[in-house]
Parts: sequence; structure tokens; C-alpha cells
Amino acid sequence: MFVLKAPGVASVRPCIQMLAGLWLAATLWCVQAAELAYVSNQGDHTVSVVDLQQQRVLNTLTVGKAPVGVAVDEQRQKVYVSNVEGRSLSVIDMQRQQVTRTIDLPIAPVGLAVSPAGDRVYVADWYHNTLLVVDPDSGQVLASIAVGQAPAGLQLSQDGSTLYVANRDSNDISVIDTRSKQVRDRVKVGQHPFGLSLSPDGQQLFVVNVYSNTVSVIDTRTQQVLATLATGDHPYCATSDERGQRLFVSNTGDDSVSVIDLATRQTIRKIRVPGTPEGIAFDTQRQQVLVASWMDNVIAIIDSERLVVKTTVAVGVQPRAFGQFIGRSH
Repeated sequence: MFVLKAPGVASVRPCIQMLAGLWLAATLWCVQAAELAYVSNQGDHTVSVVDLQQQRVLNTLTVGKAPVGVAVDEQRQKVYVSNVEGRSLSVIDMQRQQVTRTIDLPIAPVGLAVSPAGDRVYVADWYHNTLLVVDPDSGQVLASIAVGQAPAGLQLSQDGSTLYVANRDSNDISVIDTRSKQVRDRVKVGQHPFGLSLSPDGQQLFVVNVYSNTVSVIDTRTQQVLATLATGDHPYCATSDERGQRLFVSNTGDDSVSVIDLATRQTIRKIRVPGTPEGIAFDTQRQQVLVASWMDNVIAIIDSERLVVKTTVAVGVQPRAFGQFIGRSH
């Protein structure tokens, strides 16, 4: 007579191990395929890696001293972080979520941008009024380009042929040809330009003028100022929605985000956010805006349609998130 017996421990163990392996693989795949924000925390020398779907910090990475600027290279799956007091760049592997390299520099880096091919990193040299071109593979400085005084924010054109540099203390924008490494133009804007952002079609550059409480809108084809938009007190950075209809501007002086209708060029809402908002970025997948609060150590997440703060996520100390800090790991 055939009797059905319960499986013994020896036969069950391989099944459990197999299921555990499948669960771990699925978990890693979900993390690797996530849309992530890399938030530089100047006060505790870290970067918070925030999962935008789960709205939580996945990892906290120790980087160099006083990190500020962030640039994401989705093609090579790397994130570059400028360490102002550490005089270096930290390189983060997006798939492993680890700092894999430190590139020492002879200067104090601030704003960053990475070329579309990922073979060049552009670094604003705040104290020496120059723009460095760095080979991220060798770590060598390939060129040093003279720009205006106290260069801060950087923004590449969509094809990578033009680099815009916000010169805070000379109140203008340097327009650099990245092929020839020559300054093609200097465009006068408001007082103390800092953050830069490009419209989705690449035809307009938004320049945030901290002391003027304005945003200058530059036509990237003619390098002429098209308009000057009013903001809140001491604006810092800006980002547009994916359709190029609204501009979101962080105002450090009155703890708000100005929402500007780009068709009428009028402010349609000022959203109260946690203290001293600085870096700001648009999450196209979830139609939301992320803004780093330097004073309250959080990222505020704004619903871009309803124009309200949905939630906040606690990060490190004195978050800056200066630059394009959202990227998709794969």
C-alpha cells in the first residue's frame, strides 16, 4: 500500500533556500530599477539615497567633506558629488549603491554637470573663477577655462555642445563651447545668479538670481534674455515640469516654492515648505517636485498638479541637493 509521507527536513531545506534566493533577487531587482534621488547633506558629509516610489531613504553613503553639487549619469550608472571642503568628487555606483572612487581636485568644487556620453565631468571652481573639465575615468583635469567670478550652477544643453555657467559675483552667465573649450558669450542677468535649469525642449535657460528675487529666461538660440520673472525672497534653484508649462522655484528667504505659469509669466501659487529650501527637481514618473530643506533636514514632496506638499522624507544634516539629483538605476 502506498503511503504519502510528509517531507523531511532534508527535502524542505532546498525549497526554502530556493524561495529565499528568488525573494532576494526580486528585492535587488526592484531596488536597481528604482527612480532615486541623491541628496547631498553638507552638515554630516553624506548622501541620502531616496526611493521615490516608496518615499523613504534606502541608503546613507559617506562621501567627502561638505558635499553640495550632484550630477547623475544614467548611461554609465554613476553619480558625481562635489565635496567643497574635501576638495574632491565622490563617485557613486548607482547599481551597487556604494562610493567606488574619490577624485581629488586642486580646487573647492561646487556645481557639477556630466556630458551625455559620461566621458567628461564639468566642475565649477568657486574660488578661482574657472571651470574644470575632468576625465572621470582617469581623474585627470583635461582643461581649465576662465569664467566669471564665483561660478556656481552649471547646465549643459541637451546635445552637450554648450555649457552654461552661473557666475554669482559678476552677475552673468558664461556660455562655453564644450568642443573647443572656449567661452562663446557672456550674458548679463540679475544679481547673484546661482541655480540653472533648462526647459524640456532645450530652448530656454532659467537663471535664478538670488539677490534680485527673479529668474532670467534666456533664449538658448540667441543667448538673449527674453523675460525676467518675479519670485519669492532669495530664490535658489528652479525646475520646470515635463511639459514646460510651469516653473518651480525654491525661495530660501521665505521658506516657499513659487509656481510660475510660463505662458503668462505670472506666479500662480506660493507653496509653504520646510525651512530654507534649496535644491529642487521634477520627478516626471510621479508628477511631483522634490525640494531639499537645509534647515529642517528633509525633502519635501510636492504634488505638481494640486500644488500641495504631500509628504516629507527625513534625510541627513543640511541637505543641499544642488544640481540634477534624480536618476533611474537599472
